[in-house]
Amino acid sequence: MGMLLMLVALLGAVLVMAVGMAVVRWGAEYRLGRMFGDDDIDPLPGADGVGGYWPVPVEGAGQEPVLPPHVLARVRVLLREGREAEAVEAVREATGMDLYRARETVALVRRNGGK
Repeated sequence: MGMLLMLVALLGAVLVMAVGMAVVRWGAEYRLGRMFGDDDIDPLPGADGVGGYWPVPVEGAGQEPVLPPHVLARVRVLLREGREAEAVEAVREATGMDLYRARETVALVRRNGGK
């Protein structure tokens, strides 16, 4: 009986602490004029390549990858010369992409008439 009473007291204390923390959080956010759950994160702007990330369109869409024009021209020249590995490295250096995404990008350029 004593062990059961201690367990109930412990669960009650945990419940009181959880409710208290929620009330304090709600009060702090209410005081600052924010609603509960807002994270104040602005949505990302369109895919403009900021930060070295250049998204590749969905395969089969028939679109060129979003690369800076000078990089895209360099990749096309390297593909015409049969230097695919150098084209991948050019994409990686210019955009900061990882190897897998750079290979996908070069393959997309090749499929869209880069050769």
